[in-house]
Amino acid sequence: MSEVNQPVTPQAPATPAATPEASPLEKVYQAYNIEDTASSFQPQTPAAPAQQPVQSQPAPKVPDAFDPNFGAHQEALVKNVSSLHDTVSKTLHEINAMKMDAIRQRTESDIKSAASLIAEKAGIKPKVAEVAMEVKAREDARFRAIWNNRQSNPKAYNAALEALAMEAAQEYAVKQDPQLAENQRAMNASRNQMATTQKQTQNDEYAAMSPAERQARIQQLIRRG
Repeated sequence: MSEVNQPVTPQAPATPAATPEASPLEKVYQAYNIEDTASSFQPQTPAAPAQQPVQSQPAPKVPDAFDPNFGAHQEALVKNVSSLHDTVSKTLHEINAMKMDAIRQRTESDIKSAASLIAEKAGIKPKVAEVAMEVKAREDARFRAIWNNRQSNPKAYNAALEALAMEAAQEYAVKQDPQLAENQRAMNASRNQMATTQKQTQNDEYAAMSPAERQARIQQLIRRG
């Protein structure tokens, strides 16, 4: 008995799973090829500048060893060299401290400026924006890399701030309950109506008084003080 060949039904190709849309910051990372290189959130604070070697000056003329004042000359020379060394070290320390302070002030200014931009675009308070920025920098190494290189790559930095503002607006947006708003409006209207009614009642009461009664009421109010 011969075998009967059954027709083969072609199978439809599998539909690929939908890829979730990237977040605003993810789009920035992809656009600027941000590598996951940063390991910690450290504002751009380079190491303290190395102390520059002091150029040596021509050695002073050595006095004659047989000079009766040779010992005094040697003692004065040692004191002068020591004093010069201390002065140079102190000056270099002050210069390095000034440089580090300038870097700190610039970093604080950058943080405040970034937080203000995010707050304005996201509709949140600057302090909340600053916290959101710091949390993102601690948790996202790519954002840390953008922050640490904000001076050398300002376009990526500004784009990242714009994207972070969009994410903050979505995360911190407060949706007002319509019923709560209506209850608040009704309460305010009721208070205004009560105040108006009370004022009208007092006015009507004074209008019905005789001049003597009005005077007596005024004196009574004065005594109550």
